[in-house]
Amino acid sequence: MDTPLSDDDVVFSHDPLDIVEHVLEAENLEFDRNERGDLTFVLSGDWRDFDLWFSWRAEVECLQVLLAIDLTFEPGQKGEALELINIINAKTSLGHFEIWEDGSIIFRHGMALPAGDSPSLAQTAAMIDAAMEAADRFFPAFDFLIRGGKSASAAMAACMFDTVGEA
Repeated sequence: MDTPLSDDDVVFSHDPLDIVEHVLEAENLEFDRNERGDLTFVLSGDWRDFDLWFSWRAEVECLQVLLAIDLTFEPGQKGEALELINIINAKTSLGHFEIWEDGSIIFRHGMALPAGDSPSLAQTAAMIDAAMEAADRFFPAFDFLIRGGKSASAAMAACMFDTVGEA
């Protein structure tokens, strides 16, 4: 999300998802609202297109962005998958990865908005950036584990290298 966004002269309803809509429209991104009111959209990452969605959880006053990695662990890989998630989450500053009951991998990042507060346009764009940066950074580790059959530590080591010098 490279477009500088400003809250100046913009008036929104009290629904935080209306602000998310404004950000997505400003970026010319196509989106839908599902039956629960969540906003869904797709962004292209370094490795693939990722499905993202924003939801407002009124009961805890939290705006969440979620991103589907679109890789699913087999039941026999669950132990290694949980170990990899723990390693990755220790290296993730904002948000976290989790495994849902069906074995799918999700990145989740939330922002508390108590007492009817609304996120700024920049905060909303930053949530999207955090999700995409985490997905792009750690997708290879998940791929090495799931499709490459690597252990959690080997999958993490294979994707966490630093490039030195210039090509």
